[in-house]
Amino acid sequence: MPGQQEFLASCLFYFEADGITEKSIKEISGLGVENTPAQEVHGSTKGGKIMRQATPTVVKFTNITIKMIATADKDIYDWYKKCNEDMGTPRQWLQNRKTGSVTAYNQQLQALARWNIKNCYPVKYTGPTLTASGGDMATETLELVHEGIERVQ
Repeated sequence: MPGQQEFLASCLFYFEADGITEKSIKEISGLGVENTPAQEVHGSTKGGKIMRQATPTVVKFTNITIKMIATADKDIYDWYKKCNEDMGTPRQWLQNRKTGSVTAYNQQLQALARWNIKNCYPVKYTGPTLTASGGDMATETLELVHEGIERVQ
């Protein structure tokens, strides 16, 4: 019943993907899917009446951006490198796609929402911005392309 359920806070969440775990995730964005409809005019009928119909086209999955606290562990960079840099050897993106998920928790740390991510792999890696006078933690950012998301919980 509306009003009697606990709302999810946007600060209790986690991302993981086959073998990519135990990260301190600062931010996740881009969990989305869109479909731009075709809206062309199909013709004109007797009396000059225009006929049109908005028709679904190809579904587009938006890239997911994950910002993590940087550590000595470099497995996310290695994952990016395997998928994208050829350096004389073929890129290995196909065999390094992963199944991922984003889970949101309630105040009692129970998983209440989950989005599964199909066949994701990194297409962009950004290292930290380092500033001598800065007070923030260093972060690494990974942008993932994928073949679909599904909210399963």
